[in-house]
Amino acid sequence: MLTDDEVERLREAIIATVASPVIGSIEDYAWEAIFHHVKNIPLSDPALGRKKDLYDAVDTVSQTGWSLKSLQTNSLAVGNSFRFVIQRADIIKKGSQLGFSDLTLSASAQDLGLAIIRHWNDKIIASKTAQLVRNSYEIILLKTIRGNQYLYCEYPLEPYEPDEFFWQRTNSGLQGNILGNPELIWYSSQKQLFRARKIPEQAIQINIDRIRLTCGQYFQTIIKAIESQIDQSKGS
Repeated sequence: MLTDDEVERLREAIIATVASPVIGSIEDYAWEAIFHHVKNIPLSDPALGRKKDLYDAVDTVSQTGWSLKSLQTNSLAVGNSFRFVIQRADIIKKGSQLGFSDLTLSASAQDLGLAIIRHWNDKIIASKTAQLVRNSYEIILLKTIRGNQYLYCEYPLEPYEPDEFFWQRTNSGLQGNILGNPELIWYSSQKQLFRARKIPEQAIQINIDRIRLTCGQYFQTIIKAIESQIDQSKGS
C-alpha cells in the first residue's frame, strides 16, 4: 500500500487535477500521470506513442509493475463489489494457440473457462517478462460522480490457478466463481473479459473539496509555469 507521503501526494494531485477546467474526471492518462507522481517515477510523453502494455507504470529499480484503472461507483463501502473489463479474449479464434484444437461455444463450460484462464495468464506472464516486472499489482481508483470522494484500492496481480474456479454458463457468456463468488465474467458476443473485485478493508479513502479554477486562472497559471521553466533552462 501507499506510504504516508504517497497518500499526501495522491491527495494533492487529485485536488490539482480536478481543479483544471479542461478535465472532467480523473481517468486514463490523467490517472497514470497522477500515479507516476505519487510513486515518483518518470512519466513518458504520450506524444511519443503509447503502448497497450498490461503495466501502465513500472518502477525499474524495484521491478514493480502496476496495472491502473479508474472507475466510477455509487458506493465506496468496504465489501462493495464492482466489475471492469481487463482484456479482449477471443478464445474461440485462439483455441489452438491455447491448447484446444476444436474449441467452440458449445464446448463444456469447464473447457471454455480453462481457455479463458490460459488466455489471461499468458498475458500476465508475457507482460512481466517484456516489462521486466517481478512484483505485480492492480490498482483501482474508485470515484463518485460528484468527484469529491475517491478510494485507492490495491490488489496483487498474478496468474490464476485453474483449479480455483467453478465455471457456469450465463445468458451472455460464462462466469467463473471462486468459493461461490464471481471472479471472471466472459461475454461471448463482445469477447470481453471482466473481473469482479470487492473493496478491501485496506482501501485508502480521500475526500476533497472540489474546487474548479476558471479557464483564465488555469491558463494563466500554466503559461507562467512554462515561462518560468524556460527561463530556468536558459540559465542553466
